[in-house]
Amino acid sequence: EAVIAFTKPELTGTVRLGTPDDYADRFLPEILARFARTHPLVQVDVECRNSEHQVGLVAKGGGDLALISCMHLGGNPEPVRTEPLVWVVSMRHCPHMQDPLPIAISQVGCTWRRMALEMLDRFERPYRIAYASSNSNAVNAAVMSGLAVGVVPQICVRPGMRMLSEDEGFPNLGEFDIGLIRAPGKSSEAADALACHIKDSLGNLVRPLMAAE
Repeated sequence: EAVIAFTKPELTGTVRLGTPDDYADRFLPEILARFARTHPLVQVDVECRNSEHQVGLVAKGGGDLALISCMHLGGNPEPVRTEPLVWVVSMRHCPHMQDPLPIAISQVGCTWRRMALEMLDRFERPYRIAYASSNSNAVNAAVMSGLAVGVVPQICVRPGMRMLSEDEGFPNLGEFDIGLIRAPGKSSEAADALACHIKDSLGNLVRPLMAAE
């Protein structure tokens, strides 16, 4: 970072970055803080909406970059990280033992929702949607309060959550790609620099940032 700061011309401008609030909450602050240290004159405007919305927004020129969960959404995303999706429950509660299984999950259109419900249907596990919200903090609060079981990327597991295993009756959900999409046409140097920074940062993460030990 010091070498970049002293050898690269100072970039200026504004970059419009879109991301679901899950990613904005868990690791984007650290990534943007590092970017601000090396490119202090670049303003980053962040809009938190779901991945499906981000694809449409960037395609219409309403954003420069977007970090999305790229499962059949279009936008020609560039994969920057492959991440396991996991079942989670509060460490202090046992909703995973209920029948039907209560689920806290995002709204229709969410990649993780589709992956989880398809898996439950495949294994013929009775379930009910106890809580649904497009806001990840609200869903996570429902999980932490013991209201339901949730599904999150492993990198987004929070303190106080516990991952459920196959031995407990929760089959492996598989993996999905986190991808970066760009607005059509020529991008700015500032947008290119931020895209490179995000790719390097996510590619180097090796464990959940906030998972309980």
